[in-house]
Amino acid sequence: MIRVASLYQRFIFYLFILNIADWYFTSYGIQNNYVEEANPLLSSIFMTNPLLVLFCKCIGPLILFVLMPYCRSGWVQHALLFTVCLYIMVNVYHLLFFFLFTL
Repeated sequence: MIRVASLYQRFIFYLFILNIADWYFTSYGIQNNYVEEANPLLSSIFMTNPLLVLFCKCIGPLILFVLMPYCRSGWVQHALLFTVCLYIMVNVYHLLFFFLFTL
C-alpha cells in the first residue's frame, strides 16, 4: 500500500510541476502577445495579477496531496492520471508553439 500511495504522490507532484510550467508558458505568451488565455475566468485573473493565477493553479494539487491518502475511490485515482496526461499534452503544445513561433 505504501508504494501505491507514493505513486499517486508522484503523480500529484508531476501535476504540480506541469501546472507551474503551463502557467509560465501561458504568462510568457500573454506578456508577449503571442497567445490569449482561453479560460475566461483565468483570463480575468491574469489581467488582475498573473501570480494569483499561479497560486490558483498550485492550490489544487496541494489540496489533492493532503486529501489523497484518505481517498479510497478508484475513479479519483483514474481522474488524477487523466489530468496528468492532459497537462502533459498541454505543455507539449506550449513547447511546440514556443519553439515554432518564438525562436
